[in-house]
Amino acid sequence: MLKKVLFSIVGIILFSILAAMGVSFIYKNEIKNLITRTANEKLRANFQFEDASISLLRHFPSLSIEVENSSIIGKNEFKNDTLSQIPKLTIQIAPLAYLLDNNIEIQEVILERAQLNLIILPNGKMNWDIYQPGPQVAPSEKSDQAMKISLDHYQFIDSDIHYNDNMRGFATQLIQLNHEGSGDFSQDIFTLKTSTKVEKLSLEFLGKTYLSEVKSKLEAPIEMNFSKMEFAFKNNDLFLNDLPIHFDAWVAMPDTSIDLDIKFHALQSPLKDFLSLIPLLYQNSFKDLQASGEFALSGYAKGKMNGRSMPGFGMELRISKGAFSYTQVPVGVKHMEMNLQIDNSDGIVDHTVVDLKKFQLSMNNQPIQANLFLKNPISNPYLKASLKGVLNLGEIAKIIPQKNTQMSGSIQSDVQLDGYVQDFKQAKGKASGYFKAHQIQYDNSETKQKISIQNAVASINPKSLVISTLEGNVANTPFTASGSLQNYVLYFLKNDKITGNITLKSPLVDLNSRRRSRSSTTAQNDSRSNTTTQQNSRSGNAAQQNDSRSTTTASTASTASSASSAALQIPKNIDFTLQSSIDKILFKDLVISQAKGEIRLADQVLSMDNLSFQLANASWKSTGSISLKENQHPTVQFAFNIQDLNIQEAHKYFSLVQKFAPIAATAQGKVHVDFSYSGSLEADLSPDLMSTTVVGNMDLVDFNLKNSASFNQLVSLTQWNQLKNLELKPTHLNFQIKQGRLQFKPFEVQTNLTKFHVNGSNGLDQSLEYTILTDIPAKTLQSGVAASLNQQLAKLNPNINLEKIQQALKMQITIRGTAQKPQFKVNVINSQATNGNTSVATQAKELVKQEAKQQINKQLDDAKIKAEAMKKEAEVISQKLRQEAYANADRLVEEAKNPFAKIAAQKIAERLKKEADRKADALLEEADKKAQELMEKARQN
Repeated sequence: MLKKVLFSIVGIILFSILAAMGVSFIYKNEIKNLITRTANEKLRANFQFEDASISLLRHFPSLSIEVENSSIIGKNEFKNDTLSQIPKLTIQIAPLAYLLDNNIEIQEVILERAQLNLIILPNGKMNWDIYQPGPQVAPSEKSDQAMKISLDHYQFIDSDIHYNDNMRGFATQLIQLNHEGSGDFSQDIFTLKTSTKVEKLSLEFLGKTYLSEVKSKLEAPIEMNFSKMEFAFKNNDLFLNDLPIHFDAWVAMPDTSIDLDIKFHALQSPLKDFLSLIPLLYQNSFKDLQASGEFALSGYAKGKMNGRSMPGFGMELRISKGAFSYTQVPVGVKHMEMNLQIDNSDGIVDHTVVDLKKFQLSMNNQPIQANLFLKNPISNPYLKASLKGVLNLGEIAKIIPQKNTQMSGSIQSDVQLDGYVQDFKQAKGKASGYFKAHQIQYDNSETKQKISIQNAVASINPKSLVISTLEGNVANTPFTASGSLQNYVLYFLKNDKITGNITLKSPLVDLNSRRRSRSSTTAQNDSRSNTTTQQNSRSGNAAQQNDSRSTTTASTASTASSASSAALQIPKNIDFTLQSSIDKILFKDLVISQAKGEIRLADQVLSMDNLSFQLANASWKSTGSISLKENQHPTVQFAFNIQDLNIQEAHKYFSLVQKFAPIAATAQGKVHVDFSYSGSLEADLSPDLMSTTVVGNMDLVDFNLKNSASFNQLVSLTQWNQLKNLELKPTHLNFQIKQGRLQFKPFEVQTNLTKFHVNGSNGLDQSLEYTILTDIPAKTLQSGVAASLNQQLAKLNPNINLEKIQQALKMQITIRGTAQKPQFKVNVINSQATNGNTSVATQAKELVKQEAKQQINKQLDDAKIKAEAMKKEAEVISQKLRQEAYANADRLVEEAKNPFAKIAAQKIAERLKKEADRKADALLEEADKKAQELMEKARQN
């Protein structure tokens, strides 16, 4: 498969180049397009390159082809993965072989500083399986002159290979690989001579690291049989640091599967060779390490590997009578014994058995003992393990010196576990014991990281790891905590998710200490990188390639360090709920106090529920989350309720206010705010304002702008001096921030002078777009606008001027420009023309009309009042007339002495009442007539 892929890609590129050469050496862009197009037609991936050059003179008579900055990026599920990134690819071929025999004879292929990323998904799909075969060709259609490709020599220079098998839980990295091989690839059977050196080799399996940045070397002749696709390594020695491992290997690829038969051993070797695999020992004056004792290592891998299965494997490691120490350090490790066996006979990962039968050592006469038995690591791990002993960190620091690091304190443990993990989750199985830590001190002067644990006590049961006491200080943050952690077994076995409920209390959380230490580390790294680059530069032309890479690496490291300098790092595999109570939190210039609430750390998201605290002398309540997912920009989503926030305090501390409400710098008063906030964050957790979206409402309390230069400019422009004494009443308004702009919903401001109707927005670019409408008594105007109006009024009606006009006028204020240089425009307008564009003459005419109309309305009102008074007086007289007449008539009837007299009296009484009604109605008609005449006279005037 690998040979097919390699030859297919190289063949496509070479064929395209040679075909393009047949057309012209001149059309460089056409050559580039042809290569790219042809390659992408044949690959299930995107191939591209920056430049290519062809030369016959460089290695005459061979043809030299150089391709710069080529890359292959996958498609579909691999669209975000770069399979290969090769800054420089050099291919040397024999042109005569192509021209005469239609063969491509590749004399040499060199890949410099290549980055290869090989990935297998959980479903077994491989990102390097990119060759797209064409339609099958019948034998009769095949050309007798079929093209052949041969390769004599290939080389990787200073390259990196990352291999990640997500299906089997296996990963390895080869950093700064230098490898070359030579042989006659035109033959089906030949010997390939290879030489390999790797500066840093790392290997992981099921989440555990077995080799970490080990320097390795291999000189290996490989017997190649392409007719059977079989390859054999015989009597080869692999060096891992100072440890030689002898191995034999046979590999066959008859189809898409790979058959393996690998055996290796390092029998009865000095213990020091094995200790070289421990990075802390190997990197700290390893030549001064004295060791005694023996160790033996052996292992195998045998079986078939494909998308569905992997070969069986096993390993055995024994250490006996081990001891080691450094020459200048009296304390050392003694009585070291180890017997570790790992076995998997059929390649099914869940059938792996790990048996650490024995592990013991003593430091300063304090023994440590452990054993472990593990099976079924995937489906339902069974674990039997124990750990007992005292670990003195101060002694470890002496035995294994670490640059820039000081440690002290002790950790004591005595724990036993026996059972299936699923049983542990249901509080079954056997789990007992404790961990105790006392006076732990860790100080790294390079990273400025300090950790102090005064006292910690934890115990285990089948379901939980219970933290009864934890007192410590991390990055100037003293704290106490207690609680429990669940699924702790799988967390330590397979890095599975661990859950917990913890109560956390702290008098002070100093986030600035973490930021300062990381910034200092970044500066030191930048300084060292720059120094290294300068030294390499002075080394001359021979070091130019290394210079370029050093500069790029330094720049990349600096950028990466800076990007994460202040960001909180939340592991993927934790789900902690913290009931927190923190007296004070320091972040940048902010002092947050009396913080209480529930904080959850899960799936790389920090969530807060019902969090309350004091900030900027205001009371805050908040619910929301910060997403800090790996390889993603930090995002935030919160809802806030803020009471009694001082406006100037808000401007002082919050960039959101500084950028969107710069007027707050000179405003006075307090606000109550309710708003929802979402957007992206910068690396230091400050908001990315262009991505910010805010929706909320605000209540202004005791708000005034008397100290604002812009407000005073407006007072001067309008000449409305009473504005100097403007007092705002509590005002409610709605607002939103979106796409870099603060927009207010039109709102009304009540003041001691008048009402103001406000509508507008301002932007992150400091631009202003506001319109303010207000009613203003005409006689209060003193500006040039007033003088012009009076002149026009005199022309229209000499008896009218602003002093005599009683109606309220409309003043429109438009605010444009920027927050630093606002541009005001003031127009006095009538109620019928509110667009602010009317001329002074037009305004005067409108004012005269309005004033005349107002005077007419006043006369009508006066006439109406008089008319109503007349009618009311007539009603009173008529009513009195009726009452008196009716009373007299009723009395006349009542005084009659006999029936005949009473009948006569009744008739007289009826006549008297009718006469009274007639006279009363006449009075009312006369009053109504006079009232109508009075109103008509008022209208005519």
